[in-house]
Amino acid sequence: MTIRQKQWQLYYLGYTTKANIDGMLGPKTEAATRAFQEDNGLVADGIFGYDTEIKSVEIIKSIQTALNAQVAAGLEVDGLAGELTVNATVQFQMKAGLAPDGQAGYDTRAALLAPASTVTNETLCDFKTIKHFIRAEFACKCGKYCDGYPTEMKQKVVEVADRIREHFDRPVYVSSGLRCTQHNIDVGGVPTSRHLYGKAMDIYVEGVSAATLLEYIRQQPEISYTYAIDGNYCHMDIQ
Repeated sequence: MTIRQKQWQLYYLGYTTKANIDGMLGPKTEAATRAFQEDNGLVADGIFGYDTEIKSVEIIKSIQTALNAQVAAGLEVDGLAGELTVNATVQFQMKAGLAPDGQAGYDTRAALLAPASTVTNETLCDFKTIKHFIRAEFACKCGKYCDGYPTEMKQKVVEVADRIREHFDRPVYVSSGLRCTQHNIDVGGVPTSRHLYGKAMDIYVEGVSAATLLEYIRQQPEISYTYAIDGNYCHMDIQ
């Protein structure tokens, strides 16, 4: 990690100002490093060494993951602060009613990394909370074995679909959502397919390749398994 990147880490986490990102070691960087070390149970020697670097990366990775979930930031979760992470943080701060300074200080981290909601992988989808999809889009397509709803879609996987629609700002088409047992057999689904439980979907984003879509889906923390079906469609599911 370069000196400049170390200073970015300290700036982003609220320990120094952007003016101090100059690529040169000095008393301001040393003081900011010491403050970060004291707050995180590290030896407070003011030297941004291996342990300090690893800790900063660990913290920022958790923040980037949360930003991807909260504001569909599409960040690479690499633990390295920079303009993209700062911009995503501003988005979250505005959404949360916080001062939009782009730094992940105490208040921002407290709001962003708050305990998860009571929504679990078993929570049925409340489509009143979903912006871009309706229940009917996920109905079983058998047309003869069931009424289209052998079960209900789960909230978390539909929320990811909504996030995908927001991120790409293009129409999203669901080729397979819910499946009844016989329809799953007919289409060659495995006996344990999560389509049977409302935990999976196959989707296509208009004008977006499966490779690009897959890259974004892999960044979503709720998703346990995803793959490209062909050049356009991707499968994704939750546990």
